[in-house]
Amino acid sequence: MISHKYKCIFIHLGRTGGTSIEFAFGKTIIGPEKHWPPKIMKIKYKDYWDEYYKFTVIRNPYDWVVSRYFHNKQINYEWYEKTFNIDIRQLSFLDFLKTLKSSKINYYLGDLNEIDYIIKFEELQKGFDFVCNQIGKPRKLLEKKEHTIHEPYKNYYGKDEIEIVNEKFRGWYETFGYEKC
Repeated sequence: MISHKYKCIFIHLGRTGGTSIEFAFGKTIIGPEKHWPPKIMKIKYKDYWDEYYKFTVIRNPYDWVVSRYFHNKQINYEWYEKTFNIDIRQLSFLDFLKTLKSSKINYYLGDLNEIDYIIKFEELQKGFDFVCNQIGKPRKLLEKKEHTIHEPYKNYYGKDEIEIVNEKFRGWYETFGYEKC
């Protein structure tokens, strides 16, 4: 998402509260543009990339994949079936984890030196308030949008699930300081 009014670019990783942030900017992004990786944004927004404030939100990988699983299972199952030819409504969490590719930080976020601020989902409102102060936007209480219903993420993990997520998200723990189980 780009805001010319506030001269900022939001790199929206799915399942990190990004729709709430878009909504706070008065935007509703639909389609592939919603989750463009930075390498595409740099091309599309080339006239603004260097001068605009860039920010994103990341999330604890254990929590992130539980949210992705339930989002696809509860809301996005038709897209998931078209894209992967799998009925996720019948897929266990462990089997879902086995379908995930290793999550490379540089794919999702590009060059971290080009991002001005990274909000941790666990402190979403505090981080968003900081960004608002940086770009001159009046603070706004974020509303929950597109949230899924599930138990606390820790309830979905056994030894096998932990090993898979630790392996596939190794770089996230090292780079962002999330603790491994």
